Amino acid sequence: MNAKKISKSTIALLLVLLVLLISMVGTSLVQSNGGSVGVSTYTGSLNDLATMIADNTKGNGKKVDIQFQHDFSTQNSQICFMTFIPKNATKSNPVPCVICVHGNNNSKEMQFENYTELSKRGFVVISVDMSSEGRTDPEIDKYNKGTQGTLAATEYAMSLDCVDNTKIGMTGHSGGESTCYNTIKAINTPNSSNHISAWFCSSGTMAAVSMKKQDTTDLIWGVAAGKFDEVDTSFFGTYKFLTSKTALSLMKLEDSSYDSTSIPEGKWFSSTGAIESPAEGKALDVKSAVAFWNPSYTHPMGTFSTDAAALAINFFYSAFGTPNGAPYIPATSQTWPIGTFFQLLGLLGFFALALPLVSVLLKTPVFADLKREVTAQKDLPSIKSWKEWIPLVVTFIPLLLFPYFTYFKYYDKGTALFDNMSFPMGTANGVAWWTFCSGLFCIFMIAVNYALRKLCHLNDKEPVLNPFTPGKLDGGLHFLKTIAFVATVIVLMYIPCYIAYNVFHMNFGIAVYTVGLPRMQWLPDMIFKYLPFWIVFLVPNAILNADTRFKDLPEWATVLICAVANALPIMLLTYINYSTLFSTGLLWNSSSQPGIMAYNLFAPMIFIAISGRYIYKRTGNAWSAGMINATILTFMALTLTMHNTSLMFHF
Repeated sequence: MNAKKISKSTIALLLVLLVLLISMVGTSLVQSNGGSVGVSTYTGSLNDLATMIADNTKGNGKKVDIQFQHDFSTQNSQICFMTFIPKNATKSNPVPCVICVHGNNNSKEMQFENYTELSKRGFVVISVDMSSEGRTDPEIDKYNKGTQGTLAATEYAMSLDCVDNTKIGMTGHSGGESTCYNTIKAINTPNSSNHISAWFCSSGTMAAVSMKKQDTTDLIWGVAAGKFDEVDTSFFGTYKFLTSKTALSLMKLEDSSYDSTSIPEGKWFSSTGAIESPAEGKALDVKSAVAFWNPSYTHPMGTFSTDAAALAINFFYSAFGTPNGAPYIPATSQTWPIGTFFQLLGLLGFFALALPLVSVLLKTPVFADLKREVTAQKDLPSIKSWKEWIPLVVTFIPLLLFPYFTYFKYYDKGTALFDNMSFPMGTANGVAWWTFCSGLFCIFMIAVNYALRKLCHLNDKEPVLNPFTPGKLDGGLHFLKTIAFVATVIVLMYIPCYIAYNVFHMNFGIAVYTVGLPRMQWLPDMIFKYLPFWIVFLVPNAILNADTRFKDLPEWATVLICAVANALPIMLLTYINYSTLFSTGLLWNSSSQPGIMAYNLFAPMIFIAISGRYIYKRTGNAWSAGMINATILTFMALTLTMHNTSLMFHF
């Protein structure tokens, strides 16, 4: 019997690992266009990067001004970026290069659609981790003229012999657009040998407003303001960007004589007025022009949409034409969604990996004694009894309503409550405080449920189980071994993530919801500062999950109840927020950031219901389930979150 169980657990583990491998290989093949695009990742110091630039220019005779600070022997701050070089890009055939910059609380992998589609069309592409995010250190920004490291990555691109320095473009997302502008400001100066000749501001349009301070001569630029972009609509107060005063003032930077009250979408303008759009795959015959778009997508969709990708593709075709040696590929022919499928497969595999790992580890001599018996289903109460379902309903209704009344309020309070000196992971502070308060409320409602059930059974002799029993431990040693068990599960879960990142240059995930690879130097903050917030939320959640079992409902049904109870509130809140946006052009709650961050809560809320029940059934206590879930969610929430520089290790 045991051999059969071990065999099933091992087979399940091997199948999940196979899924993760398929995800790695599939994503790699898509982003490298079947191997025709060389993909590499640079992770190193500015000193080493400056040396590489000097070596490159010495070999190819290029003149590249190194403006980032690098003449210090003790400075070892790390910068990271990915480089994509298609086969048509060679020393004898230099081609245009596009620098991609992700938004805040993201990483370079968030530009997946842009670097995949542009590189397969023959453009060299560099995707940068901005300072304090991804794998670039916070300190990098102060050595890069406030460009968050993008200045250094751009100057490196200019030093490559396969890059045409007269055709350097930039694009980004959200806060990355501000970084693009700051890089243009730093590079496009009268005395510089370097020049950026094209910028597509695809979302986060506030950055484009800064162009009023920048000379647009010899710059082809475009602005796409999403009609339902949470950030832009809040900033401009309207979703009709093409008729806004901001857009009209930007138009006048290029064509001072423009006097219409509306801008035609996708129409190119130069200083002489409207000009003809080039043929497909051909470049404009001017060095300075602008065009505006108002696509029907939200802020996150600016980095996860076939429409957004098509706009970027067509913009750079218009700016630079089809790169020499590469075929023209219509913007409608996109393969990045296939890569996203493989990434999603990896995300599901990552979540699923926890389950067989728990089963396999509990069969080892080290952790076998962690198993405790759980109440058999035949001995559970009946959901048919009003004495059970009334307390259940009374418990869950307040829990379902709690996010509606607290999420935005507590999110804003959390961002103000914790100073970034002590809690350096910016936007995570809001979610951390809300989850902490939610956990305390969950504990309160479990106690209310217990009191109601005791009251309902006051006149009968049926025993009422203490709902906190699933959280009972057998002493300090049991607790320490539980922590060791949780740590082992987490370490083993992240080994495939390490392989995915370092071998296949990818992360498991979809859009902004990604399993990043935690950096060792940030682990103290994650574990000792932020993890306790999620533990306070997820251990009570695991206890409530364990209590929601009945003799006349199958396990899958009660797990479904828990999953719905976890995910439905945030889904309804998001629906209300965004249905208002789509109907009026403005969010129900004017603060855009917590609404965007709520997207990241959907999948975890479902996962913790499934894993919570599975792990509890095998360990007999809710601490293992709660702490495993809490650690996974903490790492996922914080790995790609913007980190501040100050007091990174102060407690």
